[in-house]
Amino acid sequence: MKKAIFLDRDGTINVEKDYLFKIEDLEFEKNAIKALQIFKKLGYILIVITNQSGIARFYFSEEDLHKFNKKMNDILKENKAEIDEFYFCPHHPEKGIGIYKKDCDCRKPNNKLIEQAIEKYGIDRSQSYMIGDKFSDIQAGIKSNLKTVLVKTGYGEKEQDKINKRETLICENLGEFSEILRRKKLSELIKEEFSIEVNIENVAMDSRKVSKNSLFFAINNGNKFIGEAMKNGASLIVADNTDIDDKRVIKVKNTVETMQNLAQKYRKKLALKVVAITGSNGKTTTKDISYSLLSQKYSVLKTEGNYNNHIGLPFTLLSLTDENEIAVLEMGMSDFGEIRRLCEIAKPDYGIITNIGESHLEFLKTRENVFKAKTEMLDFIEKENVFVFGDDDFLSKTKAIKVGFSDKNDEIIEDFLFSENISKFKMNSQEYSMSILGRHNILNAALAINLCKKLNLTENQLKKGLEMIELSKMRFQEIKIGEDIYINDAYNASPTSMRAAIDTIDSIYNDRYKIAVLGDILEIGESEIKYHIEILEYILDKNIDLIYLYGERMKKAYDIFMKKRTEEHRYIYFTTKQEIVENLDKIKIKKLILLKASRGMRLEEIIQIKEEK
Repeated sequence: MKKAIFLDRDGTINVEKDYLFKIEDLEFEKNAIKALQIFKKLGYILIVITNQSGIARFYFSEEDLHKFNKKMNDILKENKAEIDEFYFCPHHPEKGIGIYKKDCDCRKPNNKLIEQAIEKYGIDRSQSYMIGDKFSDIQAGIKSNLKTVLVKTGYGEKEQDKINKRETLICENLGEFSEILRRKKLSELIKEEFSIEVNIENVAMDSRKVSKNSLFFAINNGNKFIGEAMKNGASLIVADNTDIDDKRVIKVKNTVETMQNLAQKYRKKLALKVVAITGSNGKTTTKDISYSLLSQKYSVLKTEGNYNNHIGLPFTLLSLTDENEIAVLEMGMSDFGEIRRLCEIAKPDYGIITNIGESHLEFLKTRENVFKAKTEMLDFIEKENVFVFGDDDFLSKTKAIKVGFSDKNDEIIEDFLFSENISKFKMNSQEYSMSILGRHNILNAALAINLCKKLNLTENQLKKGLEMIELSKMRFQEIKIGEDIYINDAYNASPTSMRAAIDTIDSIYNDRYKIAVLGDILEIGESEIKYHIEILEYILDKNIDLIYLYGERMKKAYDIFMKKRTEEHRYIYFTTKQEIVENLDKIKIKKLILLKASRGMRLEEIIQIKEEK
């Protein structure tokens, strides 16, 4: 059977204006259109049940009403929030004139119109709702055994005192209820696990982001801010270190483990596909590209920021809603077993491994071990649903679909080039272009494209998605300050990704004076100085005018490197970022400046210093 949301019109969907029938007077309530969109995405039939005594009073005609409803619905249709049918009562028992003066059974609080719609559409009452701003709306819904919601728009603020709050939910507006409804399965899970009925609008780990109906996980220091979370309106708090006695606080042995277990169970409840992306470099960019492409066809949620570990991934899963169709999850790691645990929680259907580089050698010692740790993912996904960089020495040995530049791959990237503004390439005779620069990013895009083809995206959808990519900050982010262009690629670094950034800068903006600001690469193990020296040697013959170095490791590498090349004046070491900015200011021509280092070096502060001057 089908499910439906029955809605009053005036005061619920649109702002209450007495006897509204002129389209120029139509004003939608705050968040109403977005709420209707969500209802439609969740699979609800939308049916308006409205009393229109203006007809009975001869203020306007039935034809006027039909015209108004049609024009209103045309607006909603454009926003993918169309009402499936309008039912109205034209009568009034006292103020009606002629045939409209009638004590009928279709005027709310009577439920004749609801019953007609239920019969016509085959509606499952147990899954359906009546929403309105008046007590009469709620009474009609209860008579038809529907779940009921009073919104405080229109007359709702005044009418709420008449409502039995144990049987009717009261919300600020349609928007608030839509946020609760799209997390219905999460609320059901909470009830199953803790025997508590709650309404959830969002999930938070930061008490400053808690609002009404938040599910708050108090992790580590978060236990100190439980009182603040309660004050901000959290409907449920999961904590492992608190003495607060409140029905909203669930005390557990370990908050992180509880969150992981909830996420694992929640993932099973959701009818969606999960894409897992890992690799030493490029996984965030590949995630962003995949998200942009998949969003052309599906409702998608992706990992935000650096939420790619044993805490961030379950938090992302719990942030999914019933309307989401695909989750694109970035998976990070620093040791064996971590990717395995993330996959146990997320149960991925598809996977991408971008490459096997030098990241995490501090813990894993060898690239062979990095390969073993990253490919723990392969135990969870069918080989025909895994896409890897086939030119990688390690990944070329995997049982997966291989994507790359050599003719040994299953999917071959051909005729690639990139300039100041665009990257272009071909695959299977199809031409693709995007505004993200670099050979490495062409590979990231190619991996994402092949994944998305598996998920039935058309070529038009793929190309449109490439046009709309928005990368996470500090991933080859172009920032203009005056006449200078900064390439902020300072989110993280490895020897592989630093070489890729250098290669890209080598090939673009050849009309500018080029400066590479390179900082320390962290977590690459005992041979870290050797890797830094190799970077300095790698950049020797590149089309880059100056190389500014920053950090303890770069200093050691610089000292060793310069002993052999005292004539090489392009390399300059700086002890502070302020000195770097001052030296950049002395060069009075148009410049291209690359910032590349590991996250801990915070090279983006160079831009902040420059902008504050």
